[in-house]
Amino acid sequence: MRITQKTLFGNFMRDINKNRAEMGRLQSDLSSGKAVRVPSQDPVSFQRSRIIEENIRKEGQYQNNLSSGLRQARLTSESLDNTIDRLIDVKQIMVQGANDSSNEKLRANMADEIAGIRDNMVDNLNLSYGDRYLFAGTNSGNAPFAVNGAGPGGVENNSNGTPPQIQAGDGVRIDVSISGAELRATDNGDLFEILGNVEEALRNNDQEAVNQLIGDLEGTIEHAATLNSRLGSNINRMEYMFEQYESSSITQKSDVSSMVDTDYAQAFSDLQRTQVAFESAMAVHSTMFGNTLLDYL
Repeated sequence: MRITQKTLFGNFMRDINKNRAEMGRLQSDLSSGKAVRVPSQDPVSFQRSRIIEENIRKEGQYQNNLSSGLRQARLTSESLDNTIDRLIDVKQIMVQGANDSSNEKLRANMADEIAGIRDNMVDNLNLSYGDRYLFAGTNSGNAPFAVNGAGPGGVENNSNGTPPQIQAGDGVRIDVSISGAELRATDNGDLFEILGNVEEALRNNDQEAVNQLIGDLEGTIEHAATLNSRLGSNINRMEYMFEQYESSSITQKSDVSSMVDTDYAQAFSDLQRTQVAFESAMAVHSTMFGNTLLDYL
């Protein structure tokens, strides 16, 4: 077979162009950090990476929801703790008021103290997070409670029975607070109405009535503690889901990286190998195609 100068040059140009294209690809991989940038480079990896990235974004939004929900739930739980403490203070006052050693004047002072505790509880339960009142239920734009003569125990209720929720996953919604209506509705009656009855009994110097109301007050404490315990379970659930999403995000990002990101060690090695081949080809070209007939005379 006769190897002509044209054949040698054609083979040389094919190899040179191949090496230049490979060097261009490797340089682009290194500069962009992506080995798969368009579907034509690897259709399967490209499509799978897009699906996983969309799932990462969706779970990231759920994480944001959980983060906000946890802040609201922890504030609500702290407020419930304060409410329980104030109710315990009321019980201690009642026990003292039911004692034979207390007189009319002392019980009147106790009634004033009960009224102050009630007002303090209303302020505590009108807790807001941003523009949302946490105990207002879904009526979150209005303060849930107001001290006036319109409601039971002198406290008007502007909340409803539906606690605020967050979307924590596909088809998963979690309560992040307790509604004011549910907090008031104890098995022994309206919470603030019970406090009003206690205040009235003390002002009337009715020792027997105060003693009988201690059981109702204990029921309100148990009711508030039960609601706070339920909220605590939701907080634990949200914390667990947040950690799950965090772990899932790390794993999925690693999977996407293995599909489309540049392996820098391998890319640098391939680039050096291709560059050596290119330079060798150029050196051979200079040697072979530099010859003329004069070199053989």
